[in-house]
Amino acid sequence: MIRTGAAIAGALALASPAAAQPSMPVARATDADRLLVGLADEAAGEAIVTLRHDEASNAPTCKAGSVRGGPAIADASCALALKKLGWAAAGVDRNGKRQALPRLRIAWTKPDKAGAEPDATDDDGLTPISPERWVLPADYPGTRAQGASEFILDVAPSGRPTACHITKSAGSDILDRKTCEVLMRSGLFLPALDAQGKPRPAQFRSRLSWAIE
Repeated sequence: MIRTGAAIAGALALASPAAAQPSMPVARATDADRLLVGLADEAAGEAIVTLRHDEASNAPTCKAGSVRGGPAIADASCALALKKLGWAAAGVDRNGKRQALPRLRIAWTKPDKAGAEPDATDDDGLTPISPERWVLPADYPGTRAQGASEFILDVAPSGRPTACHITKSAGSDILDRKTCEVLMRSGLFLPALDAQGKPRPAQFRSRLSWAIE
């Protein structure tokens, strides 16, 4: 099987995996996201947010449902969604119709300040979406090699990777190539924001550990 390690799956783990709906994307809020919306470290939980564009006020609105963790989690989830996706709620398609935005689950976990495994992740203001789905057991290449590939993903304002760079090899060209292949295919983020609150290009630095168990 494949272990993604603390860099992706551990530090950004969902507060209650059993409660997650597999069909719904899950944005794993980071420490930077807490600072962005002013959520206290001790707060944890999740909420499903729905964004819409209010024609009367010409502004995006957010509704939080299925909340675990109380009003603070609901407010923080909507605040994060509005900051990072509010611009998209005003979008229209080529026929001039308002684009529908998918519902999104936002999960908040308490920062593990004491005894945490060292984490190689630098999210640069990005919020990973469902990182546990990025790499699947079927992605393991036909090799007995094991190791950890450290990488940088260039991420566009849309939240999609545009390039992948290996910064430290797993000791196997096959594993390094597969790392970039699966991350370019499956990686997805809520965008990083510039000083004006607009989506900007960013880089996601982490590692992917390949292990046979």
